[in-house]
Amino acid sequence: MPKDKKSIKRDILDKFRAINGEADDILPPDWLVREYLANLDRYELKDFEKALKELMSKGFISYRRGAIPEIRLTEKGAALIH
Repeated sequence: MPKDKKSIKRDILDKFRAINGEADDILPPDWLVREYLANLDRYELKDFEKALKELMSKGFISYRRGAIPEIRLTEKGAALIH
């Protein structure tokens, strides 16, 4: 089933819940790159970027691009998932 922006945001926050994420925790890079991003098509990757922007604009995460992207949970995001 194709992923849309809403389901991608939920997947990211659910992964932080699954690892009992606290403020400043980073999503496991192996999961993000090998398991999640590797399974998205080019349209879903665009929605992934949009989902990240929305989560950042609400202050739930911070994001750093790179060879291995880094998605970090903020204090506000930690309060949301707990």
